[in-house]
Amino acid sequence: MNYFTAAEMADKWKISSRMVAYYCESGRIEGVVKKGKTWFVPTDTPKPLDKRYFRDIIKAKESQATGDTLAADAAESAVYHTKDIFEHLGLTRETLRYYEEIGLIKPKRGQYSRYREFDLFDMSRLMAIDFYKKRGFSPVAIKGILEAEEPEEYAIKLQQQSDSLQEQIDRLSQMQKRLKETQRFYEEFSENLGKLEIRDLSPYYVAERFPSVASFGEYRDKVLRFLNVENEDILSSLVRTLTFDETGYKGSEMYVVKPAGKADHEKQNVYLEHGKCLYATLLADNDDTSVPERMFSLCHAWANKNQAVFRGMVYIFVRMAMQNEDADKHIYEVWVPLK
Repeated sequence: MNYFTAAEMADKWKISSRMVAYYCESGRIEGVVKKGKTWFVPTDTPKPLDKRYFRDIIKAKESQATGDTLAADAAESAVYHTKDIFEHLGLTRETLRYYEEIGLIKPKRGQYSRYREFDLFDMSRLMAIDFYKKRGFSPVAIKGILEAEEPEEYAIKLQQQSDSLQEQIDRLSQMQKRLKETQRFYEEFSENLGKLEIRDLSPYYVAERFPSVASFGEYRDKVLRFLNVENEDILSSLVRTLTFDETGYKGSEMYVVKPAGKADHEKQNVYLEHGKCLYATLLADNDDTSVPERMFSLCHAWANKNQAVFRGMVYIFVRMAMQNEDADKHIYEVWVPLK
């Protein structure tokens, strides 16, 4: 008698070698021989009937004699496995496992194989889950909505989801707006790096001020309480302010700022000096202490050449962070108010 290995027989039957081994171990193939860990199957052995569809076939035959009622029973008795779910519904093994872990589905287990077995109810439930998933519900939220008992509960949950999606849309729109602003800034920065020109600085309200060497431990009270941390980043809300005269820099502070008219605490009417300013951009390591002196020399050389007079302060905004393994760099906007 000629034999095929389990792998060869799997190729012949167009199934997995794991399934062939299962058939051998469960006694569903006659004449098999096992040597070591390898099963050998007679080459002329027919493929065993797939029990997943066996009950369907039986029921279908019965329905021919007894009518449509048993035909419906046949459909209800259909059994599907994980690979069938992927083939028919597009859901992966990992997704099904997660749904089972959180209690969205409760598939039965095969008596011998212990593989997951899905019936018609499970298939319907999986399609219902997909229905709500495509409307933005999370798996956990879907579990809640499928447990709703009254029609009114569905109306409430649908409205809540609609409100939640609108909030996400608004947040993403703001995020996209900030991203486009950063893109435009970077394109302009690439063309104008190192150039000095006169520009108008828009008014900024000063919400808080503290020494530039303040500990990060102070940020909760000095910075975060003025920000909407869901939408506003810290770097864009801080401005380093330097005061100077003709001899050099005199002092340094950090300001928490917001565009004028958009702050919740505009009661003290403290603003950055704005209007006509000498403007420049520069790229430097974020811990480069030489930046103020370099800017002082560069700006005063420009002032002497152009017979300009400064008001005695410099505002340095961080407009972009650039990171790599060696050091973090910042792209700065420098504004020097003019008299």
